[in-house]
Amino acid sequence: MTIHHIVLYKLLPEATEENLESIKNEVRLLGVKIPQIKEVKVGHSIFNPLGQGFDDGVIFVFDNEDDLNAYRVHEAHISYQQFSGPYLKDKLIFDIEVDD
Repeated sequence: MTIHHIVLYKLLPEATEENLESIKNEVRLLGVKIPQIKEVKVGHSIFNPLGQGFDDGVIFVFDNEDDLNAYRVHEAHISYQQFSGPYLKDKLIFDIEVDD
């Protein structure tokens, strides 16, 4: 089993395409900076009437809950949150255990 940490973002109206690309690049770098992350997938929403207005999303894959918890307090993750926070209107975080 693995843990999938799913993060959905709503961007502020004033966030530019450049801001969004910077956020995506920083998210991808977390996979390099935090050894507990097995995989990072970043994507843009396609239209879904049930999508509640979320613009972009990230899926992080971890081997176990201990690795997820290590990621949560890792300095690179905290730094990323401080970097991206000013561009975000809202976010939704959902963790699931997945049978592989």
